[in-house]
Amino acid sequence: MEQERKKIIYWILQILGWLMYGALLFLAAYRNTNNQDILKLVLNLFVSTLIGILLSHFLRCRYIKKQYFHFNAPLLVSRIIFYSGLVSFVYTIANKLLASFIYLSFAKWDLLSILLNTASIFVVFILWSSIYITFHLFEESRKKEINNLLLTKTQAELELQNLRAQLNPHFLFNSLNAIRALIEVEPAKAKNGINLLSNLLRSTLKLNSDKLVPIHKEMELVDAYLQLEKIRFEERLEVRNSIDDSCLYIEIPAFTIQTLVENSIKHGISMLINGGFIEINVHKDEDFCRIVVVNSGTLGEKVDLGIGLDNLKKRLKLQYQDQFSFSIVSSGDCVEVAIKIPANISI
Repeated sequence: MEQERKKIIYWILQILGWLMYGALLFLAAYRNTNNQDILKLVLNLFVSTLIGILLSHFLRCRYIKKQYFHFNAPLLVSRIIFYSGLVSFVYTIANKLLASFIYLSFAKWDLLSILLNTASIFVVFILWSSIYITFHLFEESRKKEINNLLLTKTQAELELQNLRAQLNPHFLFNSLNAIRALIEVEPAKAKNGINLLSNLLRSTLKLNSDKLVPIHKEMELVDAYLQLEKIRFEERLEVRNSIDDSCLYIEIPAFTIQTLVENSIKHGISMLINGGFIEINVHKDEDFCRIVVVNSGTLGEKVDLGIGLDNLKKRLKLQYQDQFSFSIVSSGDCVEVAIKIPANISI
């Protein structure tokens, strides 16, 4: 809908702009035209206006197809000058052919006349290109700003949701109870549990300030979280990891794997009397990184992503546009959540 509206506005401005240009040419030539040649003049300027519309639209299609907006300024300016000069020459030749046909005169086909006419219309096409590209760049900048604001807002919501899930009284109560039960019988494990809880809270607060983090840093948080959960679930929780070394420095949105694992604990393992397993797989698929988290459990008849996964999906959409995939499926007694994102590496 938005694209259709922009196309309509573009064509309205395009036609009105060139009609105004044709009207100015008509007023300039009117005084020096005999009454019997008025119709010829109007026809000449009308067809010239149509040629201008078509050639300027050709420029627009060329700029969009070749993505010239994303080049640096000197290269962009050189491309604008080249193509504006090209269409100016074509416009001049077409107009001279048109005038020769209408007035049956080939008197003004000298080189100087062609160069002067090309130079005059060149200014018009340069102005047209400048206005169009400036407007396009403004629109792109506005889109990026809106997307960044939405990304920041959604990320803040996700981070707050993760903090609530990790720091809520129920979570802390279970973790501290598990540690307290070990103090007398296994003091070493209790001490380790306190260290894990401390590291988890510290890592969480640190990652809150980052939009993108390397997978190896994300996994440090996930490992601390799972080790703490293993104190609570003991043998009811089995963890399996398969992380390709080539993926360790791929950057992903903060709390991506953490959100998937936390969802597996909350909606999978904790719902099973005998517990189950969580398996984390990360590997490269050509230019993409595929993250898969599998856990024991089943999906209900109606799949509800919940706040965490829903926010994560929105963040991935804002971060990667249409260059990502997200799926959640149930196979037998397992649930698999898979994410595929561009493999951007930072070292």
